[in-house]
Amino acid sequence: MLIFALLQQPYMETLIELRHILHAHPELSGQEVLTNKILHEWVKQTRPDLIIEKIGGYGLAAVYRGPQPGKRILIRGDIDALHIPEPNDLPYRSQNQGISHKCGHDGHATILCGLAQWLGEQRPDQGEVVLLFQPAEETGQGAKAILEDPQFEQIRPDVAYGLHNLPGFEKGQIMVREGCFAAASFGLKLTFDGRTAHASQPETGHSPSELLAQLIHQLEKKRELLKEVKPLTTFVITHAILGEETFGVAPGHAEIWLTLRSYDDRNLELMASQIIELCRSKAKDYLFDFNFSEHEAFAATNSDPHCVHVIELAAQNLELKLGHLAEPFRWSEDFGRFGAVCPIGFFGLGSGTDQPALHNPEFDFPDDILEIGMTMFWEIIRLELER
Repeated sequence: MLIFALLQQPYMETLIELRHILHAHPELSGQEVLTNKILHEWVKQTRPDLIIEKIGGYGLAAVYRGPQPGKRILIRGDIDALHIPEPNDLPYRSQNQGISHKCGHDGHATILCGLAQWLGEQRPDQGEVVLLFQPAEETGQGAKAILEDPQFEQIRPDVAYGLHNLPGFEKGQIMVREGCFAAASFGLKLTFDGRTAHASQPETGHSPSELLAQLIHQLEKKRELLKEVKPLTTFVITHAILGEETFGVAPGHAEIWLTLRSYDDRNLELMASQIIELCRSKAKDYLFDFNFSEHEAFAATNSDPHCVHVIELAAQNLELKLGHLAEPFRWSEDFGRFGAVCPIGFFGLGSGTDQPALHNPEFDFPDDILEIGMTMFWEIIRLELER
């Protein structure tokens, strides 16, 4: 009933209030229960031809069909929040302790809700538009879950577009880059197991302490050498564990956690295989059991040349400032996985030169760029369906 009441107001006031509701009720990746409910209540008011309520977890898809056949265009917005406290004294500040929308996904989702309102009032002349509200973007699990969901076949697109707000860029500026827009990355956990012993008799155990020290040193040297590799391919040690928090036990277990990152998916896999082989070989030499696992994997977000041209033309038609990135962003974006099923186009939407950075506790998505995001997608849809 809350969203139904909002729909009676002027549409931008309505959308801003919706964004504030989403901001006040942030949910972590894979836990977007209320977010899904709010978005579903909004979208159903626009009478789409098809709603898929739970795709890839708590994802939501709304399909708007034209009277004539044509291509299927997917527009994606992400919906999850982060484990970051909300220090801002806002009337709509986060009501969930330690969780907040510090990447702007509340704004991205609201942009799609605005599109839903427009599409509900005016269907395309031909083809289909799919609005996909994607969960679990921050962990790199949402897009994969959607692509693996059998329901995805109902919305498999011919082309897909997405955006991300960009602090540090002029409000409303559109930023594009042909090819890699955002890096591929994943977490790599390396584990080594020997045998614990009483701390008074460490010689009766098999401690990985020396192995851990050597590997950290060798990995740091390898990271220095990777500075010469182009395109950017690197990693960072984010965490290391030796034994347990105790004074009475000599350790038998060690872990090294890495985040690997590259502008090229193949370079990323090659670097990972080299690191794994180094650790496997060292563990074998020192007689330790070795295992590894990958976590929070993101593919590189590679914009198709045709899609970039459409984005550029849309920005020009709307008389928006257009910029081109010299290099990709080092952060990763889960949208890249959709590139495995169709051409994709991704663009940045400037959210202010004085705006705090993404994931900064002071960040808050600016409401005055919502309509720019909506009109960009609307023009992209028009251009795609005309081709």
